[in-house]
Amino acid sequence: MYRLPVTTTLSGELALTLHVVKGAKPGPTVALTATVHGDETVPAMMIRELLDALDPNQLAGTLCAIPVCNPPSMAVFNRQTPEQHGKTDLHEVFPGNARGNLTQMIGHIISDSLIQHADVVIDYHCGGSGGRLQSRVDVNTACEAELRQRCLSHARNFGTVMVHENTIPNSIVGYANSLTKIAFCVETSGVYLSPQDHAEYMKSGVAGYRNVLRGLGMLDEPVVKRPRQLMFAGKARKEANPTRGGFLESCFQSPAELGKPVAKGTVLGRIIDMATLEEVEELVAPVDGHLFFSRYSGAIDAGTKAYAIAEETQSRWLEHDEDA
Repeated sequence: MYRLPVTTTLSGELALTLHVVKGAKPGPTVALTATVHGDETVPAMMIRELLDALDPNQLAGTLCAIPVCNPPSMAVFNRQTPEQHGKTDLHEVFPGNARGNLTQMIGHIISDSLIQHADVVIDYHCGGSGGRLQSRVDVNTACEAELRQRCLSHARNFGTVMVHENTIPNSIVGYANSLTKIAFCVETSGVYLSPQDHAEYMKSGVAGYRNVLRGLGMLDEPVVKRPRQLMFAGKARKEANPTRGGFLESCFQSPAELGKPVAKGTVLGRIIDMATLEEVEELVAPVDGHLFFSRYSGAIDAGTKAYAIAEETQSRWLEHDEDA
């Protein structure tokens, strides 16, 4: 492990922790990042399980990981860095700035100490607080076609239900792509899920990491066949979010329902006023499509992301051996 000093804040030294596993055989350098948003902590535990299971003698190349990219936001269990000025979402400031605000300083250290030295970058996010369920990889549409194709091929090996074409220029992935590196984002799981769902997401996340390493030739194991996956562009994403706060009674609370067909007008959930105990809003599918993400039942505020549908007319299924 290595400490990467960022700065000294009013509460003391701020540093990131970098884990490095160097294989006995030559191969690519893969960078893993997680907890860019402070309330998305589960992927750090996936990295822990992955690193614990790796045998350096059987590894070709080097695996580097920063399991907590934003310690200040994690300390307050918040999505963004707690500071006074400037852009405070670490997901949107790369490559950062050594003399910028705190968020930009963190971004600079990650860029300078990790991203610039990697061949492949996997940035892992999850649903954060509130029990959001999802299973997707994001591929950056802003990079040139040949690089995008390589990113898509390796991203598909992660084995998620969906492939989301997204534009993320100032993220870790967008910055890595600008350096012509293979990079993609994974978004699965969430915090405070049921024990069964948490265990399944942990299992599939570690398995996804390993399968990407197999596809890169870093593990001498057969690559697991990709599942049939739903691919859609950002414009296909149609959300159904509450216009007021209350208790969400969710109709879709299982990861197994992700990707399932949903007809326009299908009731996704209902909002109950916490004081009057009356139903005050019904959340319905805005289009015909497939369930992109959903939430457990629980308290939810106005405007919180609750459900999304991948519109049928702008989505298509990728078969096992298809890349585009």
